[in-house]
Amino acid sequence: MSSGTVSAIVAFSALMIVISFSIGIWSKRKATTAQAYFGGTGMFGPIAVGLSTMAGIASAFALVGVPGIIYATGNPMTFWMLSGAAYAMSYLILGKKVCGMAAIAPISSLGDICDVRFNNNRVIKGLMSIVICLGCVGYLAAQIAAGSALIAHLIGWPPIVAGIVVFGVLTVYTAVSGEVGGLLTQAFQGFVMVVAGVVMIVAFFRVTGGFGNVMEAVGSIPEVVGANGVTKKLGPDLLNAWGTFPGKISMVWMLIPILGCLGQPQVIVRMYAMKDPRDLPKTSFVVAATHSVVAFLAVAVAYGTLYLVATGKIPPLQKPDEAIYAFSDYVGFEAQLLVYAAILAAAMSSASMFLTSSSTLLSKDLTSALGIRIPKEKQVSVSRAFMFILGASSIVISVYSTEMVALLGTFGWGTLVSATFPVFVIGLLWERANEKGVMCGIFVSFVLNILSFTIQWPGGLPAYFNICAIAIAVTVLVSLITKKQELSPALKAVIDL
Repeated sequence: MSSGTVSAIVAFSALMIVISFSIGIWSKRKATTAQAYFGGTGMFGPIAVGLSTMAGIASAFALVGVPGIIYATGNPMTFWMLSGAAYAMSYLILGKKVCGMAAIAPISSLGDICDVRFNNNRVIKGLMSIVICLGCVGYLAAQIAAGSALIAHLIGWPPIVAGIVVFGVLTVYTAVSGEVGGLLTQAFQGFVMVVAGVVMIVAFFRVTGGFGNVMEAVGSIPEVVGANGVTKKLGPDLLNAWGTFPGKISMVWMLIPILGCLGQPQVIVRMYAMKDPRDLPKTSFVVAATHSVVAFLAVAVAYGTLYLVATGKIPPLQKPDEAIYAFSDYVGFEAQLLVYAAILAAAMSSASMFLTSSSTLLSKDLTSALGIRIPKEKQVSVSRAFMFILGASSIVISVYSTEMVALLGTFGWGTLVSATFPVFVIGLLWERANEKGVMCGIFVSFVLNILSFTIQWPGGLPAYFNICAIAIAVTVLVSLITKKQELSPALKAVIDL
């Protein structure tokens, strides 16, 4: 890559950071109350909420990790595209209930929903806060690592310097404007990702001629040996339903992203930010459509890279995660500008989402569960302090402690689902779910997630898949054999929506 191209990419990415910072600082005028600062409750329409939801989920993992997994293992991760419709399903299944909770009580955090549904049960709220916070910090560190590595690669800065500059800016504007600024900047960053998606999808068909040509090229030769000494296994097995994974593992790749959307805090917190619950169908469409574009971008660049390797246009990759960079570099200058900016946007949007979520859980929900009362007029200041501490800590952890990032990363998507399903999904969908059932379910989830670091689960499935199933089963069983919880008329009406 020429120095002129690198300079243009850096300038374009810097422009996106400046615009994000400006939106965040401008948003401070809207964060006039603690409820607005923590939750942006009832303030936004379907486009802003839809784009920010998509951007919060479609992280750097989506744009870098998914193409790398498809390049390395073949077809199974393509199922991830189906999760675009899962976001619409999440809004249609839970959206009315979460908006209903915001209508009957002041809601600005997940802990507030927990309080209303389960009679201020501090054990449930505390365990939920701890597990979700660990997952959020893991995601936050992962996004910072990805963004810092990208900038360090382009400019040559040490990763710690890149992390401080880019994510230090993000921490400042997020701390100043809270969830209001977080949502609006994520919406802008989501728009950047969608534009890059459209450009790269068009480029895929222009370069390859379509999936038929990809299948023919990749399936017709067993392997490619590059001049760089790297060998890439190809052949028809890479393109079958399961790829190089066992069938049960590939099935998990399909189920977890789709079912898991319901339990992701990034999705739930955006539901009570809706200004008008009647806009939920429109929001569902925006989320599904935009995520489908970004997901197709990830799939297209993966198969585009496989096509380029199979046809000898580029050598086999040293690392699978280089797939999106290899394809964009082959397409040309305009693609490089958008793709590098989109990857940085994905990292920043997810990082700001998890920064606000984790700081709220620590400064508001966990302190409340522990019986620590913070005056309302000081809650925002305390949360800002937590944001700066979390932001600085995550930058250091992401750059200097790979093991810690890997450790926290295990509290990722599946772990968040295992923690939130008993509280929010079962709790809001099933009237019979009671405090004892949910408390046992989330306690089991917490313990098993800790034990999963030291035990090997049978069957070869990811640990979180088993933990989700056990936590849900325990919640349902204990709720059935214990006394039914009496609900207020208003709460019962919400669950019946």
